Amino acid sequence: MLTSLSIGQYPTQVPYDDTWSILSNARQLLRYIDSNHIKSGNVGISHLRTYLTIADDRENDITIARAFILFKMGHLWFQTANDTVPLGYLVAIADLDSAAQYDWGTAIFASLYHSLDTAVTTGGAITGFVQLLMYWFYEYCGVSHPIVKEEVKFSAYPCLKAWERGNKRKTNDQATNLFIPGRYHIEHRMIETITWEPWLESEVSEIEDVLTAKLLSRKRMPLQVPNENCKYYLGDKCWRQLEGEARIPLDPPLSMSPHISPAAL
Repeated sequence: MLTSLSIGQYPTQVPYDDTWSILSNARQLLRYIDSNHIKSGNVGISHLRTYLTIADDRENDITIARAFILFKMGHLWFQTANDTVPLGYLVAIADLDSAAQYDWGTAIFASLYHSLDTAVTTGGAITGFVQLLMYWFYEYCGVSHPIVKEEVKFSAYPCLKAWERGNKRKTNDQATNLFIPGRYHIEHRMIETITWEPWLESEVSEIEDVLTAKLLSRKRMPLQVPNENCKYYLGDKCWRQLEGEARIPLDPPLSMSPHISPAAL
C-alpha cells in the first residue's frame, strides 16, 4: 500500500519505555504534569495542549517542541480511542537530535495496521493514523476523488499534493469533485474495479519511496508497534490483486525480525 510514509528509511526503531509513565520521570520533560493527568500510563491530549499556550514556557523552545511532538503522536500518528497518548513515548523525544533518526514511518504504519486487526477481531474502534485510510480510499477506490488539473495529476508526489487548492480544476470558477456519484461508487465497488496501483502511470513511479512501497506490498513481514505489539503483514494475501495470481498464503516463519532494515529489503 503506497502511503507516502518512508518505511525503513532510517535504521533506528522508535523506542518505548514504560518507566516514563512514572510521575517523577514524566516531570523531567512535562513540568506541569500531575497525577490527575495520568491514567493507566497515558496522558491526556488536552493537557499537552496547555504547553503550547502557557506564556511562561515561551522561552523554553525545547519544552514546547517536545510537548508538540508528543501531542502530534497522540493526536495524529498513534491516535487512541480516548484522546490520550502513552507516556512511554517520552523516551522517543527526550533527545530530539536522535528523534530525527527514528523510523517513524514504519511505527506509524504498524500502529494503524495493528488497530485495524484489533477492530476486525474485537469490534473496537479504529485508532492510529486513520487519515491514511482516507488517502488509500481516495487513491485506490476513486470515490469522491477531487478533480485536479491534468498537468499535476501524474507528477505530484505524494499524490495528496495534487489535491491542493490551487491544483483543483474549476468549472465556471467553481472547484468540482466526484461527491455526487460517491454513494453509488461505494456500494458497487468490487475487488476487480479497485485501482491497485494508482501510481503506475505517474512520473514518480520509479522513485525510491514508491519502489520500496511496491516491494513491501508483496513481502511477508512483522510490523512492530513501539509499545511491543506486533502484527504480521502477509503480502501474499494481496498477490491476486497485485500479480493477478491466486495463491494460498502460508503461516509466517517464526524467525522473522520485528524491525526491517533498508538492507533487508
